[in-house]
Amino acid sequence: MSQHFLMSAAARSVSLKQIARMTDGEARSLFRTIRWPETNGAAVCPHCGCPKCYEYTTRNVFKCKACRRQFSETSGTLFAWRKLPIRDYLIAIVIFVNAVKGISALQLGRVSAG
Repeated sequence: MSQHFLMSAAARSVSLKQIARMTDGEARSLFRTIRWPETNGAAVCPHCGCPKCYEYTTRNVFKCKACRRQFSETSGTLFAWRKLPIRDYLIAIVIFVNAVKGISALQLGRVSAG
């Protein structure tokens, strides 16, 4: 009998408990590695695609060396205008991805509110 796709090592690499215990910086780093897997979490400009960017240490913002525009790790995603910490969104993503038949938004709200 073949192994279910949700039981693979890649699906078990990040657990819900692990994300819940992360600091804001660790969650931001995990989000970067998920967003930019080709560069191992190094920022890539969403405006021009240039991989040469530097980070402001005081504001959690990047600046592209080519087009000189500022962006964050959530720019150009559906989390761009987020109100919650990134850790809360990562928890929601893990719950949604690990649900075998999917999960409704109402159920996700009930799970994450508790």
